[in-house]
Amino acid sequence: MCIDSIPNPYPTLHPVLRRHLLHLAHGSITVRSLHRNDLPAWRRLCEQRHRGCAVDCGPDADVQVFIGIQRSRLQQDNDQLLLGVFDHTSNDLLDQIGVRLQSSLRRSAELQPFCSVHWHDPERFGHTLQALCPFLFEQVGLQRVYMMLPPQDEAGLATPLQALGFQNEGLLRDHHPGMHGWEDRHMYALTAPVWRRRQRLPA
Repeated sequence: MCIDSIPNPYPTLHPVLRRHLLHLAHGSITVRSLHRNDLPAWRRLCEQRHRGCAVDCGPDADVQVFIGIQRSRLQQDNDQLLLGVFDHTSNDLLDQIGVRLQSSLRRSAELQPFCSVHWHDPERFGHTLQALCPFLFEQVGLQRVYMMLPPQDEAGLATPLQALGFQNEGLLRDHHPGMHGWEDRHMYALTAPVWRRRQRLPA
């Protein structure tokens, strides 16, 4: 039996490939692709985060990050775009954030901060979101962006998420493998219609 495919009325996703030189900025930070030359700064960041998170900073960590840099893209399901968050003035590497394309068909992606409990500057995280969201919604064409946070949210990241329009969609129990076993996560999500509606509101 032949089943006709349903035509897709929505524009296709614009893939982000490794050759694209991303340079996004807002406020105090610049978000750009990580490069090979950033590995020493990444190593220092990894060592800072090692005690508070289950972050692998072993001998192979640099190799794994370099492989991630080489494969960084958003084109097919589960592709990940690996980005560094840099100080706009000094160009120091402050943090790392990944964008994982969960589904190219549904145009849904997850934001994955590098050890979120150590983002102790909610304002900087807010600037990172404001640099990323216009790019992800308007240029890449995503329909939905979401992020998982621990229930305690010690870093206070829920505040800048909600300020930008992300909504808490519920608790996922035993969702994340942590240092002390399986941990719960809250899901915060923002959709393209909500994003565009908020952009039209007067400042």
